[in-house]
Amino acid sequence: MGENGEDNYYLNNYNYNKTHNELDRHVSLASFAMFTGIIAIPMCIFAYTGVIMGGVAVVLALLSKGTLQKMLPQAKRAILFGSAAIVIGYAVLVSSFHLVLTDPEARKQINIMSERINGESFDDMLKDMGLEDLGVEAGE
Repeated sequence: MGENGEDNYYLNNYNYNKTHNELDRHVSLASFAMFTGIIAIPMCIFAYTGVIMGGVAVVLALLSKGTLQKMLPQAKRAILFGSAAIVIGYAVLVSSFHLVLTDPEARKQINIMSERINGESFDDMLKDMGLEDLGVEAGE
C-alpha cells in the first residue's frame, strides 16, 4: 500500500511526480543530459566526439540541479554515462597513438594517408617538430 492508503502509490506520490515531470525544466535538462551521455558512449569510436559529448552531458547534468537540494536520478546517470564516455574516448585516443608509434604497418598506412592529405609524410612532420626518435620507422 502507498503512503496515502491507495495502491496507486506512484501516481499520487509528490516526489515521484516531481522527478518524472517532463514539463519541469530541471527534469527535462537532466533527461537531455542523460540522453547525451548515452549517445556519447558509442561515439567514442570517433575519439574526440565521444569526449566532447561526454563533457557536455556532465555539464548539463550539473546545471540541471539548479536550486534543488538533491540531484535528480537522470542527472546522476548522465554524470555516470558522460564520465564513462570521457574515459573510453581518451583510452581510444591513447591506444591509437600507441598503435601508430609502435606498429610498423600502421606507421606505413599513416604515412601514406598523411602524404595524400597534407603532402608530407607523418615521419617528416615528426622530424619538423624535433621528434624523429619517437616510435618505429616506417621502413623497418
